[in-house]
Amino acid sequence: MMELFQRIEDSGLGVYIREDPWGFAIALSAHAVGMSMALGVVMVATLRSLNVLKQVPLQAHANLYAVAWAGFFVNLISGIALYSSHAVEYSYQVVFIMKLLLILAGGILFKLMIDSARKYGDSAGRTKLMGFLSLASWLGAIITGRLMAYF
Repeated sequence: MMELFQRIEDSGLGVYIREDPWGFAIALSAHAVGMSMALGVVMVATLRSLNVLKQVPLQAHANLYAVAWAGFFVNLISGIALYSSHAVEYSYQVVFIMKLLLILAGGILFKLMIDSARKYGDSAGRTKLMGFLSLASWLGAIITGRLMAYF
């Protein structure tokens, strides 16, 4: 596996992101924009499920889900670029692995929250639980992403 990670790191993309003065800045900026698009929608919908934003039904946010998906794909592409710059290090970094698992959990729990709202209503206990767990997962992903620089 180490050879594969080293090849990724030595790829043209990995070298560009790591060594060009603008490479990392562009990828990181795109990652921040994608994160704000995706998590902005997730936060609004999740806070609604927790009755913090009571005025608008959860299903009214459905039109924003395309924005969240666009942000997710921007993050996916920019995240792959960032990963390629230090693939060997990140592949064995516990905080990075935790970040990926929290992103996966956050996405699954958000989907379960939406499904629960459709089936049982916005204020159902299951909807709120899935919303709370989703929010905690996404916040954990943001925190672990920042902690990667220090581990």
